[in-house]
Amino acid sequence: MSINQITQLPIGVAIQRGSIANFSGVQKFGLNTAVSTSFETVWTNGSLYSYPSTATTAVATSSDTGSDNDSTVHIYGLDSNYDLADEVITVGGSASTTSFIRVFRAFVVDANTGSSNVGTITITVNVIAVAVIPATYGQSLQAVYTVPNGYRAFLMSIDGGTSKQKEVEIKLMSKSINGNTFQTKSLVTTYGTPIHKDYLVPEILTEKSDIEIRAKADATTSISAGFQLILENLEANG
Repeated sequence: MSINQITQLPIGVAIQRGSIANFSGVQKFGLNTAVSTSFETVWTNGSLYSYPSTATTAVATSSDTGSDNDSTVHIYGLDSNYDLADEVITVGGSASTTSFIRVFRAFVVDANTGSSNVGTITITVNVIAVAVIPATYGQSLQAVYTVPNGYRAFLMSIDGGTSKQKEVEIKLMSKSINGNTFQTKSLVTTYGTPIHKDYLVPEILTEKSDIEIRAKADATTSISAGFQLILENLEANG
């Protein structure tokens, strides 16, 4: 493809096609069905997300062992060096061969019963739930990500919505590997109306930074949210 053809493509399409070397895209989206008056991470398991402090193997279990055991799930995350890592493991089976320090996505590859998971599948690392696939969804729903080692991330957009006409506050937060506190990088409020924010000047998030969306409402409601990143492989650039 010529340079002229590349420049005519939307940036996201060009990146996904591999037309722009050393850049890749990340889309994260999550759902929390019972957000209340205190901030919670937007992910299926509710409450605030917990991050492992030690890399260990990952295990997949289901709330419906009779239906879901022997299904396979593909998990994506970072290994002990914070390098990108992924592996297919069996629900109710052996632990992964990879030691994960982060898991930010999981999906069902082959369902043992029907066309998707019957029960809730939970991926744990060091006894911490790091990814949850809700029953019948086939995919984890968590607005959580960690920038891999040797990369930096450009925050391109954030979105959110609620199932009820409630006052909602949504914030994207990030914590550097060298820090111990989460910083608010984006904050939006809404009253029952979906929100979407594009960044003309993207926020830059450094390698090994944890990123998540948190939300609260004036009464219990279901909230969905997500964000888009463009990753730059700094090591490939020399």
